[in-house]
Amino acid sequence: MNKIVWFRYDLRIYENGAFTESIKKGNILPIFIFDEGLFKLETSSSFHLKFIKDSLNDLKKKLRKKYNSNLSIFYGNTLEIFKYLIQKYSVTEIYSNRIFKHKYLTDLDKKCENLFNNLKVKWILKDQFGIDLNHRNRFKWSYNWNKFIQSDKQAYSFDCKFINIKNNFDFNIVKTNKINGNLVQLGGRDEAIKLLDSFIEVRSENYQREMSSPISGEVACSRLSPHITYGTISLKEIHRKITEKLKKVCTINKRKSLIAFKSRLAWHCHFIQKLYDEPELEYKNLNSAFDILRKDFNEKHYEKWKTGMTGYPFIDACMRYLEKNGWINFRMRAMLVSFASYQLWLDWKQTSKHLAKLFTDYEPGIHYSQFQMQSGTTGINSIRIYNPIKQSLDQDPNGNFIKKWVPELKNIQGKLIHEPWKLTYIDQKSINFELGKDYPLPIVNNHETTRVARDKIWKVKKSNQAQELSKLIVQKHASLSSRK
Repeated sequence: MNKIVWFRYDLRIYENGAFTESIKKGNILPIFIFDEGLFKLETSSSFHLKFIKDSLNDLKKKLRKKYNSNLSIFYGNTLEIFKYLIQKYSVTEIYSNRIFKHKYLTDLDKKCENLFNNLKVKWILKDQFGIDLNHRNRFKWSYNWNKFIQSDKQAYSFDCKFINIKNNFDFNIVKTNKINGNLVQLGGRDEAIKLLDSFIEVRSENYQREMSSPISGEVACSRLSPHITYGTISLKEIHRKITEKLKKVCTINKRKSLIAFKSRLAWHCHFIQKLYDEPELEYKNLNSAFDILRKDFNEKHYEKWKTGMTGYPFIDACMRYLEKNGWINFRMRAMLVSFASYQLWLDWKQTSKHLAKLFTDYEPGIHYSQFQMQSGTTGINSIRIYNPIKQSLDQDPNGNFIKKWVPELKNIQGKLIHEPWKLTYIDQKSINFELGKDYPLPIVNNHETTRVARDKIWKVKKSNQAQELSKLIVQKHASLSSRK
């Protein structure tokens, strides 16, 4: 019996349900496919490709060392690649883990299912996130998720042979949107384990206190998000290690931090569940009452926001940092989205695509849920409009982050670094700086645009239509917590 094990967003052999199940018997061909259509999407980028490349190289080493097996990598049309492999190797079964991504991959999976059925190939799918596949029960979701995440490791059994194909894959043939950032995190399981261990043992000490600033958050945050996205480490493994650490002696800070982080693993799956239940989250307002807003799209404002040239130093610093690193902490993500959605009044359906390219850890379920929450279009979440000046003063009081990422402002002293438009003519001359030439004036008035945006959003939110729809949304998507 010849089988394919299809690695996708599960780039590991440890605690990988599909891989573990496949190797119990038969002849196994491990593969990874770069779908050419996927990597040409507006939401794909060289950040994702770089991380995947690292992770695949690591996976190849693990397969070779433990099983003397190759990992065959392909690029092209996924359906055509499967047709070729199934026929050439007389494949009867395909193993993979379920993925819950965006519309392109959902549609691709449906096409694959049809193809496999037509060719009489059995597709065995395993779970790795604890998603309810038969309609969420809000009274049981948390209980079911806890039961899943705490379940024992799958029994290990190995009685197979591997089909080895000579496959010296050239990653340069994969075409995608090129971004020039050069500080993207390393991929691969070894890197994931190193990050998890350093977070649990050392970096989590000040996690809750330091996670909000882009300066301290770079170290205080776990930095595991892209590894979770591409599955170089499993959620169960992270949960298990944190639980084991909490049984030992920990400082109060560390205990609180680890408990807080562990709860975020459940939130990760909660948002993926939302996308599974409501796939249109990717391209439609969750609450359709808000469809009347943001009809006009200001391309000039969008371009200034994308390039970090809005005239708001902290906004621009965060965007430039993100473009080089492929990551930024959660609060700064929320601020960037809030500023685009409220002060610039840009439609999240467009701005979300740009940030998807920049986030190495782009996870559609979380991405689009958060974009809608920060844009005020869910109808069920608090309207929170970030003030970029207040955030700048709170998170970068000395302006060190701004000076590093917006070097045009490095000679400005004191609090004026946060509001350079307040520099007098004499101030500017003294540091050989000209506002509007060396650095742009603010493209909007923060106070005025915030007021207008708040009024527009609240007017819709208070409407009967929005409130009735919000009740239905809560019934469908809200999950009640379980302490079990």
